[in-house]
Amino acid sequence: MTALALCAGLPGLTAHQHGERLTLATADFAAELSFAGGQLLGYAPTGQRPWLYLSPQARFAAGKAIRGGVPLCWPWFGAHPDDPGQPAHGVARTAPWRLDDARLDAGVLALQLSGPHHGGLAAMLTLELGPAGFALTLATSNGGTAPVRFSQALHSYFAVGDCREVTLSGLEAAGYDDKVDGGRHPASGAPLRFTGETDRIYYPAPDAVLRLADPQWQRVLTLAAQGSGSSVVWNPWVDKAAALADLPDDAWPRFVCVETANAGDDARVLAPGATQRLGVRVSAGTFDPCSNAPRPVDAV
Repeated sequence: MTALALCAGLPGLTAHQHGERLTLATADFAAELSFAGGQLLGYAPTGQRPWLYLSPQARFAAGKAIRGGVPLCWPWFGAHPDDPGQPAHGVARTAPWRLDDARLDAGVLALQLSGPHHGGLAAMLTLELGPAGFALTLATSNGGTAPVRFSQALHSYFAVGDCREVTLSGLEAAGYDDKVDGGRHPASGAPLRFTGETDRIYYPAPDAVLRLADPQWQRVLTLAAQGSGSSVVWNPWVDKAAALADLPDDAWPRFVCVETANAGDDARVLAPGATQRLGVRVSAGTFDPCSNAPRPVDAV
């Protein structure tokens, strides 16, 4: 059964497919998915601003990574640990994915996708989309006979009013590796503000809960991790953005990447027959300048 047929039979769900892109909508939310890369491209509850940023210059071509949404970095994050000829961030974000199941229950759409196999590992993705937020879980299974070391990230591009005004909390007690200056730094003790090019791997307590507070859009996004001991934070700023062909030069203030990960020192070794799950659940509250805790947004 085709992906469109799986979704079209669900009462209350409208689905349209254009090549590898599938748009989905209910009365409560709208979303877009790419089967090239198994990538959530967009999500927003009805009447709200988009939660994810998708570059207007993103490349939708075979073998090309898509700039925006939630690219899947798997089964390695960054450069390949042994072979510089391998693609950055693994094979999942440019591989074909297949929709295996779609269910709509109590207003929440659950999608199951199967992805690439690489080096004895197999990838599966579960998405949950509803009026109050979304969740992604990337499951990695080792079908081989030997342990395999791997790293990964849910490379989420979160849309913001202006990255220079947002605050990211939840990493105050976490040390980090800084890819910009090449150093390892102790915990700052303060929420993160974006003041220049940012490319860091933080090591918070396992399954951290982060909050991205956006005063311009009066919104706080809460990111609850599962199976993660690292968080990657990235923004290219002015010069790096100008060097990226698939990103407008002036787009860098419109997003920040906050990535639930197993990266750097948090890479995992998966035993034969074992499965590891990396996930994030994203919800929203209204911005309160006097409090770090978001007030929940009523579901539409």
